[in-house]
Amino acid sequence: MRSFRELSVVARFPWFVVAAWLVVAVCTAVFPGRLASVAAQRPSTTLPAAAESSRVAEELRRGGPAAGPPVVVVWEAAARKPPAARLDPVAAQRVLGALPRSVGSPGPVTASADGRALVGVVTLTDPDESRLRPTLERVGKIAGSLPDSRVRLAGPAAAQADLQTSFEGIDGRLLMIALAAVAAILFLVHRSVLLPLVVAASGIVALTLCSAVLYALGSRGVVTIDGQVQGILSVLVIGATTDYGLLLLARYHEHAPEMPAPAAMRTALRASWAPITASAATVACAMVALLLSSLPANHSLALAGAVAMACCVPAALTFVPAAVLLGPRAMFWPRGPHSGRSGGRVWSLVAAVVERHARPVWTVGCTALAGCACLAALLAPGGLPLGQALAARAPSVLAQSALEAHFPAGTGSPAIVLVDSGGAARTRQRIDATTGVARTEVVPGAGSATGRTALAVTLDSAPDSARAQQTVGRLRAAAAGARARVGGHPAQVYDMQRAAERDRSLVLPAVLVIVLLLLLGLLRSLALPVLLVAIAVANFLAALGISALIFDVAFGSTATEPSLILFSFVFLIALGVDYNIFLMHRVRRESLLAGQRIGTLRGLRATGNAISSAGVVLAVTFAALTVMPLRYLAQIGIIVAVGVLLDTLFVRPLLVPALAVDTGPWLWWPTKPPAGPRLGNVGEQRAQPELTPV
Repeated sequence: MRSFRELSVVARFPWFVVAAWLVVAVCTAVFPGRLASVAAQRPSTTLPAAAESSRVAEELRRGGPAAGPPVVVVWEAAARKPPAARLDPVAAQRVLGALPRSVGSPGPVTASADGRALVGVVTLTDPDESRLRPTLERVGKIAGSLPDSRVRLAGPAAAQADLQTSFEGIDGRLLMIALAAVAAILFLVHRSVLLPLVVAASGIVALTLCSAVLYALGSRGVVTIDGQVQGILSVLVIGATTDYGLLLLARYHEHAPEMPAPAAMRTALRASWAPITASAATVACAMVALLLSSLPANHSLALAGAVAMACCVPAALTFVPAAVLLGPRAMFWPRGPHSGRSGGRVWSLVAAVVERHARPVWTVGCTALAGCACLAALLAPGGLPLGQALAARAPSVLAQSALEAHFPAGTGSPAIVLVDSGGAARTRQRIDATTGVARTEVVPGAGSATGRTALAVTLDSAPDSARAQQTVGRLRAAAAGARARVGGHPAQVYDMQRAAERDRSLVLPAVLVIVLLLLLGLLRSLALPVLLVAIAVANFLAALGISALIFDVAFGSTATEPSLILFSFVFLIALGVDYNIFLMHRVRRESLLAGQRIGTLRGLRATGNAISSAGVVLAVTFAALTVMPLRYLAQIGIIVAVGVLLDTLFVRPLLVPALAVDTGPWLWWPTKPPAGPRLGNVGEQRAQPELTPV
């Protein structure tokens, strides 16, 4: 086949291939850092233009010059000040009045009931978020000149600045942790010194290439990368490239003791390129399904994920084998290549258990998955408030706590209701009577150019809380029929949650259809792909249930973002099906020689070590996301790590083979099952001739 002949060049000219990759790595080494600097300045989430809060923001922009996000300045009396003393709001107003117009426009300063705290809102002039932190530092320095007070900055601008700070430098730490974990696991698996470095290096060159491509696409406006997307892509590229390299090396191990290294590598490439390519295509296509999402940030992840998988495959199929062939004996020192045909005593035992007790194994396995899946109801995907999303000591979190101690929690981040001026009075009355509203004020001048009145509605709860979202829903109901629109920060959070819920109902079925169609083409069966997809869904639900318990213990809460379910589903369905592709691809090959029952058990024995070690590597790389200071990304890392471990250590070695053995020929319906002469029992270890991949 042409594809194999092209890959066989790797075995014939390894020096050339390695040199070419080194040139690529040197030329693209700067791009991960450049991409990180760009990503740190991007907002982590954006709303579709059709969202009601987006339309309100656009209407306000049309009525005046572009403005940045608001920052809420909170003054608290210094601890050394006598309790009876009160802060002077007039003095605080003079302090804010010293702000240059190029920095922001201050609103009125309000004192708390006890006079021990003051609050003022500054609407920043510059809408460019790349200059947000220097601007906030200037606001904090000027506001801090008020005597006998301690100043804190809250609100959307301060929260966005803390998000930017959270991503700074984290890409380097995340990469080092992931690579160190990968190298340690590879050393334990292969017990060699150089091989872990080579496989880890394949992940690095794939990552630098991916970063260069994404930077080029980003500079042309094709894709927007934020810190969230870059963090996910880093672990995906490292984990996937390492996995594919491990699976290739497992086939090389099978043949290295019996033939020269170049011939063994050509044989390994011939047997591995098809399932590896199919695996990467499954992940890429599943991520492309995110283009159906209404959230622009998901579109960026979809395109970036497809680029990432396109970079992983060539690195695994060319760099790894070429580097190994430069010094095959030294590469596996001190252990040396060993035959992987037998699968080891552990996998012989697993195969024996599956052979003798297939029905009890899959019955108990399905029951266990169902029990864990029931725990998924513990998750509360209603959104993470700022105090839970960021680190507890983040400045904006501390500022919000100080604000809530003295004022209504929604102070400084009101909902904005735009209504026709003629009906503004009646609409305001209905809004004032709405549960969850603390006060309503007219915003002078806003919307007047278009004959509209803007009402600032301060809520009695934090703008990103579940209670605030309920209040926004009631506000929109109260303003219905008056050509009114509700926007502002609380409404943006509300619209983000609703968009994520709609995306789940659309993207999740699309992912299942895409994966099912790919499996139909690869396995040439209908029953088996349906079975594998059903098992992957059960594994995903079980992972959610187990992760919910972990969240409760580790974070003290099971609250999470709605989009967490979407991202976790895409990764776990695609990656879970991946390992079953490798298993069933080998099962089909072995079944052509020995019949389905023995072929299933031989496939399990032959792939057990490779797939299990690959799964552990991928789980550990995703678990590296737990070092991120954002709980949302840490939760994604936990769910994917739990799901991959559950799949690779339980579902794939026990549940799938047991179902394959017990189902028999029906597994390959409506096509004829692969069948061949029975070559003895499963314990035989005979060298098998290589076949063209299915």
